[in-house]
Amino acid sequence: MKFRTELEVSPAKKQIAIDHSILTIGSCFAENISTYLRQSFFNLLENPFGVLYNPFSIATALQLILSQKSFTKEDLIFHQGEWHSFWHHSTFSHHNPEICLQKINHQIQAAHQFLKQADWLIVTFGTAYVYLHRQLKSVVANCHKLPEAHFHRKLLTVEEITYKWQQTVGLLKEFNPELKIILTISPVRHLRDGFIENQKSKATLILATHQILTQTKDHFYFPAYEIVLDDLRDYRFYEANLTHPNQLAVDYIWKKFQKMFFTKTTRQSVSELLKFRSRLTHKVRNPHSPQALLFMEETRKQWLELKQRYPHLHNKPAPFAEDKNSL
Repeated sequence: MKFRTELEVSPAKKQIAIDHSILTIGSCFAENISTYLRQSFFNLLENPFGVLYNPFSIATALQLILSQKSFTKEDLIFHQGEWHSFWHHSTFSHHNPEICLQKINHQIQAAHQFLKQADWLIVTFGTAYVYLHRQLKSVVANCHKLPEAHFHRKLLTVEEITYKWQQTVGLLKEFNPELKIILTISPVRHLRDGFIENQKSKATLILATHQILTQTKDHFYFPAYEIVLDDLRDYRFYEANLTHPNQLAVDYIWKKFQKMFFTKTTRQSVSELLKFRSRLTHKVRNPHSPQALLFMEETRKQWLELKQRYPHLHNKPAPFAEDKNSL
């Protein structure tokens, strides 16, 4: 007797290799996937604008990266003692405008250079609801707690999302013809919008995403939303807030992601690299004991061996302290 329906994924036509470069952008669920990729020592750049939820703001961020937009103080707003950018997450905000601008412009330049040679772009849409600034007449990525009267909230249409992304994909392909794109919908429920409104939002994102997929090549859809809502389908796979998937669910999604996008060789490499990663979390009670010193030396030797086998690791700093007495 079956008590659940499992969503089976098939291997994608193009696969991710262990030495591929990956840029992730989008909602907080993008950070879940990024965590696994980072722990597996992929060449990775995560959310260069911080967490973004709606497809308009994500597309705008990519366009600003491509154009190497240089932000100035005139692009910022001052509210509640800090300087903010309407196009960035609040992690970029700062009480000193120069530091805020330095963080913003550094990430734009880093993302521009990274995107030139990136193999994959992973995009996660969170909501189809957007906030338009009444004075700027523009969609903002973050309201930064400004009064609600400053904004007009609306639900994007499938056509609006599709048109925006057709433009963005064209620019991306012109900039990096070899770039492959994975689109996914965040399974995180935005219940603050309301139950019905959340479903309308997710449905809009799903329809728009599949419309985009039919019009472009080297685009792939990873069904994270469907895995959580139709496969797992149980509150025991959610955090206590009942909106975010818990670690058990994210682990399950990661296995599905590997099955769909990783070659057998990549999966073996990831397993080996994660095994090495686990050494780094080993708690050394007495760092000066002979056993601890031997363990540390073996870890360093393993790192050197891994760098010989995986050339992309040469660009990464040692994942442990340079001090020989500690990891």
